[in-house]
Amino acid sequence: MKKNFLIASWLFGLGNSFSAPLIGLYIYINSSIFYTLDFLMINSLFILIGYMAVGYLTTIWKKSIIYYRLGIFLYIVFYITLFIINVNAPKVIDFIGALYGIAQGFYWSGWDILFYNTPKKLNFFNKSAYLGFITSVVAPGVYGSLLSIFHGNGYEILFTITSFFLLLSVLLVENIEVDSFKFDIRKSISVFNENKIYKNSMTSLAIISGVNYILGNLNTILIYSIAKTYFNFMIINYLMTALSIFSIYILRDRLVNRIKPYKLVLTGSIIIGISSLFIISGVPLIYLASFNIASPLIYPVIDVFNWNNMDRRFLTSYLVNRQIFLNLGRILSSVTEIFLANLSTGEEIIPLLPVVVIASLIFARSNSKEEVIEA
Repeated sequence: MKKNFLIASWLFGLGNSFSAPLIGLYIYINSSIFYTLDFLMINSLFILIGYMAVGYLTTIWKKSIIYYRLGIFLYIVFYITLFIINVNAPKVIDFIGALYGIAQGFYWSGWDILFYNTPKKLNFFNKSAYLGFITSVVAPGVYGSLLSIFHGNGYEILFTITSFFLLLSVLLVENIEVDSFKFDIRKSISVFNENKIYKNSMTSLAIISGVNYILGNLNTILIYSIAKTYFNFMIINYLMTALSIFSIYILRDRLVNRIKPYKLVLTGSIIIGISSLFIISGVPLIYLASFNIASPLIYPVIDVFNWNNMDRRFLTSYLVNRQIFLNLGRILSSVTEIFLANLSTGEEIIPLLPVVVIASLIFARSNSKEEVIEA
């Protein structure tokens, strides 16, 4: 494993941790939940467009570093745009959603190629988690303090800090050439049916990705609605972060090699599904706590299994296929949430939670009970 790739990934994550979790909240505060959901839907659509564009471009430019660096550059353009337009962001919500999506599509295309060539992927995830501990400790304090002191102007400072860290991450990664091939979108779609184990795990991952995509933003808004002030918002985020750290370092690290992957995923999904009752009961903090404990037991386990069942002979086809389904999951979840918001139920989170259990049952069909995750 290239240490510089690990550090670059961490710097990228650290920089984004100051701003990315707050984008949905930032739009919500300056407009409404409808604008936030519109942003999420447009964003997920253009992530997919970005990935497909890279799929075609790799037949011309085979250096993965091109897409990695271009993606970071577009990220920076996105944050600078938010800095300039400020509270007027909702007026150009489709544009900034598209820009953010293209940036993600290009960056993660380059990142995926680099990560696929990284041995011992779960080991990479675990080391990333240890570095992520620093991020988890620092990020809520940084954005909570700046927003408490500067209020709305604090977002501009955060966007600037994020851009600086993204620049640093550009400098550390070495290039890996993309294998020569002619990109075929039909092949990228057909690999889904050619590999049954991959098909089931990818279906499960797409569902979980869609749920996490929406809840990652709605949970932040829910925390803010409970907290009322940015200082309390910071405190609650620290509590939720502590629970996630406990789940990653104590639960997942100890259980992942002792319990069958599908059982671990199913347990986590049942916890999240049951936690929806606490939203109905008017105790959303218990739901938030349950989500932060259970979520790290689900997506990373399925993700590693999914990566290990790709055929490296058709790497780009698999990467594009992966993003087609991940973003279809995100788009479908976004459309569902827009529909629920239009019904004015006020409880848009609840219908998504039982879906996580369905995803875990699909994952169980991936023959995961026969799989040993690479440590």
